[in-house]
Amino acid sequence: MDFIKTTQITGIWSYLETVDWTEPWLAVLIGFHVFTFLVTFSTRNFPMLQAGHFFILLLLVYFAESLNKLAANNWQLFSKQQYFDSRGMFISLVWSVPLLVNTLVIVMLWLLTSSQLMLTSGRLKLQTERKALEQRNKKKD
Repeated sequence: MDFIKTTQITGIWSYLETVDWTEPWLAVLIGFHVFTFLVTFSTRNFPMLQAGHFFILLLLVYFAESLNKLAANNWQLFSKQQYFDSRGMFISLVWSVPLLVNTLVIVMLWLLTSSQLMLTSGRLKLQTERKALEQRNKKKD
C-alpha cells in the first residue's frame, strides 16, 4: 500500500495547512458534511428519522478504516496528492471528526428534548396533585 508515514507530521493544524482545499473532491466532502448537519437540525422534531440518521452516521465512522485503505490504494483517481496515511489521521480529521461532532449534536438535542419532557411531566403532575387537593378540600367543607 502507498501509505505516508505519520512520523513526518508535527501537529494537526500544520498538517491541515498542507492540504490543498481547492480540490473538487474535498469541496464535495465539505458539502456532504454541511448536508449532514442540515439533516441533523431539520430532523430534530422527528425522533425516528433522527435515530436513523444517527445510526447511519455511526456506520460511516465505523467504515472509515476501510474507506482509508480504499482511498490510499486509489488516490490517483480523484486527488492530486496522497493524503491517506497509515494511521488514518487524514480520514479521521476530515471524515470521522465531523461525523462524530454531528452525532454529539444529535445526542445533545436528545438530552434537551428529554429534559423538556421531564419538566413538562413534572408540571403536569404538580397540576393534577393540586387539583386533587383542591377537590378534597371542597368536599370537606
